[in-house]
Amino acid sequence: MPQTLPAEPNPDCAVKDSLTDTAYQKIKAAILHCELPPGSRFSEQQIASLLQVSRTPVHQAVVKLEQEGWLRFLPRKGVQISSVTADEMRHVYEVLMSLEALGVMRLASREAHAADGIDQALDQARREGERALERDDLDAWAEADDRFHTLFVDSSGNPHLSRLARNVREQAHRARLLTLRLRPTPVASNVDHKAILDAILARDPLAAREALEAHRTRGMATLLPLLEQLASNRILK
Repeated sequence: MPQTLPAEPNPDCAVKDSLTDTAYQKIKAAILHCELPPGSRFSEQQIASLLQVSRTPVHQAVVKLEQEGWLRFLPRKGVQISSVTADEMRHVYEVLMSLEALGVMRLASREAHAADGIDQALDQARREGERALERDDLDAWAEADDRFHTLFVDSSGNPHLSRLARNVREQAHRARLLTLRLRPTPVASNVDHKAILDAILARDPLAAREALEAHRTRGMATLLPLLEQLASNRILK
């Protein structure tokens, strides 16, 4: 039976996929950084104009973003950006805490002098967070904080852990950015980061997990009341 040669890639499809991915990344970044605020409504054309991308890839990107929970379609009304509620973030933090705890335990279980550069990368992200607060740059601190936490799972050697953690970590990052200027200066967070890193450097998995869980628990205690306050303010307006 004659073999069928695989079809040659269609360059038009590759271009469409690239445009869709660009639109997806731009819309998602705008949601994460609250340029498309929680609860706000937009038509797809408005989003396309705002982000300077064409209408067709915006629709395809919106379909994917709805599946991931970042927004929802409203019949004849466009799309609504998903809200950030205290109850939802409590669930997000519970999942994220479990996944990150596994990540830090794996990092703390490596050989004492592993030459993989992970310890140095963690320390660099931690120091960047400290320097950001020294110059009162909360945006830079938030990015350094996100990078520090991303390393827990992305450097753990478990790609499934990294994939599972990505969405909930991004949800937590959006809530962090939303409340960034409402919370006290996050000096305690930087102290927590040092405790987590010290446990990893000491190759003490249990201490690393305990430090991570204590850090996330304190983070929830700060974040959730602020989200409840924001919700009350919207109701009162």
